[in-house]
Amino acid sequence: MKLFDRTMIAACLGVGLMVGGAVSVNATPTGDYQDYRDPAMSYDVRGLVDRTQSDLRAAADLEHAKEDQRKRYSDAQGHLSTFDRKLTKGKFDKGELNKAINKIKQILDKNVLQASMRDALMRDIADLRIARDRRG
Repeated sequence: MKLFDRTMIAACLGVGLMVGGAVSVNATPTGDYQDYRDPAMSYDVRGLVDRTQSDLRAAADLEHAKEDQRKRYSDAQGHLSTFDRKLTKGKFDKGELNKAINKIKQILDKNVLQASMRDALMRDIADLRIARDRRG
């Protein structure tokens, strides 16, 4: 019976060590990259920018756009990219974020969009505004 108890204890310890070793450790980023998370917000601002960029690309890919329509996508993506670049350096540039929001609003107002893309971009604008407003 003692052998069974020792075997059981050893097995439990082994499983515990395997499970504990499988847990990832959140290391601090090195180099120029800085993982920017606004403590007042429940989500990652950079993740929001990435999601918005993806939604803009998807909407642009579905549209047979004229030059002015393509330019609106390009302008919105450019402002988001500039905002994100500054964010990685620790600067939350509200002016650049406002420009991006306004360009996305122009897309919603002037471009022909599928309903699902319109909904996604409207959600993105709402979330970007929340991020901006919580920044104070």
